[in-house]
Amino acid sequence: MFKWELLRGKLSKWLRSVKVPLFLGLAVLYFISSVMLSEYFFKIWQNYWINQRVTEANRYISYLAGEISTAENSSGEVIISPGSRFQSLSRIYSYMRVLILDSKAKVVQDTTQSRIGRYIVNDEVIQALGGQTVQGGDQYVRRIAVPIKAKSDNAKVQGVIYAFASMDSVHQSLEVGRERTILVTTLIGFITMALAYALVYLLLRPLSKILAWLRDLKDSETDVDDLKKPVIHGKNEFTMIVDEVEDVTHDLLALDRSRKEFVSNVSHELKTPLSSIKVLTESLLLQDGVPEELYKEFLQDINSEIDRMNGIVSDLLTLVRLEEGENVLNLSTFSIGDMTDDIIKRMKPLADQRGIHLVLEEVHPAMIEADETKLTLALTNLIQNGIKYNKDGGQVKVRIDCNQVYALIVVSDTGIGIEEKNYEKLFQRFYRVDKARNREAGGTGGTGLGLSIVRQIVTLHKGTISVSSVLGEGSSFSIKMPLVQTADTEEEE
Repeated sequence: MFKWELLRGKLSKWLRSVKVPLFLGLAVLYFISSVMLSEYFFKIWQNYWINQRVTEANRYISYLAGEISTAENSSGEVIISPGSRFQSLSRIYSYMRVLILDSKAKVVQDTTQSRIGRYIVNDEVIQALGGQTVQGGDQYVRRIAVPIKAKSDNAKVQGVIYAFASMDSVHQSLEVGRERTILVTTLIGFITMALAYALVYLLLRPLSKILAWLRDLKDSETDVDDLKKPVIHGKNEFTMIVDEVEDVTHDLLALDRSRKEFVSNVSHELKTPLSSIKVLTESLLLQDGVPEELYKEFLQDINSEIDRMNGIVSDLLTLVRLEEGENVLNLSTFSIGDMTDDIIKRMKPLADQRGIHLVLEEVHPAMIEADETKLTLALTNLIQNGIKYNKDGGQVKVRIDCNQVYALIVVSDTGIGIEEKNYEKLFQRFYRVDKARNREAGGTGGTGLGLSIVRQIVTLHKGTISVSSVLGEGSSFSIKMPLVQTADTEEEE
């Protein structure tokens, strides 16, 4: 019972395999094409051999007509003599029955000797007596009626050669050939089916490897690189599927890690100010007779932490809007220099607190078609970072240049600088090079989302952003953006 259940399970699995319909399709296609081709060639051979026999019969009758002689007796009656070779030829051409009729449709000679003296009157005989050569019959028996004309006067019909050519031997030979053809075709069919199944098995064998790999990938808790890829020889669709699945899996795992890291970072960033607020409020609640000055100091700290939380939430909402749905640009044409000058004026009080000098250098005035609100947010974040991560008494310089196609905005500072190994991480959400310094800089500290927002805005405008820095000397962020937004803006070489 157990073996039967196991066998039934394997059979059911095999029947569900894609190999079965593919194999059956090839087998049906082979047999249909074999039957159709066999019948087609059988018809061709049948017509060929029948035509050959009819041609041979016509030659025989033509020869026989030349052997026939006619003469009139004393009473004026025509005597037809078939010739000495009539009977010998009839034995050679055994498939034919030949009757010789006189002008009154009376049988005067018959190769079978059975109808001599009888009359045969039908349309074919009548037409032959009228001087026409007539052929009729079907694929089994062909009838030929040829008029016998006097040698002295070809217009006078003195009798008829009426022949019946049997095609039975042709059909018998063809039937034997058909049986042998069916036998050979069946034998070749089984061999072809075996080869077809082997071919299908070899062609689809990589699918089994890919399926096993995908199952291991689904059940495994390790990285995709830790699982051995299926070995598939050649560069074909299967290798491309494996490569694409691997790339998609990498992307999904990276997305999942990014999601988990994002949730973790958001939780941590929001938990830190909440913890500070809780400590401050508990300190006030647990103490009696707290001086008013201490209340004010703690409330100021609580207010700073609330501002920090508000900044995190605002930046998160901005980033989500940019990434998820609000990617529509409200385009307008404006001067980058004027926009930057307005930003510097707003940021000047913050810079003055630490004696940082803000400089605007406009090499070539640039009029750009862009979303002014979003671009203002991006430059504000860059200039604000330049102030936060700068040295007291340092400088933040904004340089504006352009050509006929692109605008170049470079924000440089004389601050702490960034190590080259951290360049690619800068634009990740919640990434900060120096978290301790960031907490102190600017009072409230940063959220680690500013540069992510900047990159998203620049990318939305089909632009690029890059960074260069010297540790301890300062950093420089370069934005390259097209002056006019088009559907297919290509980067200038």
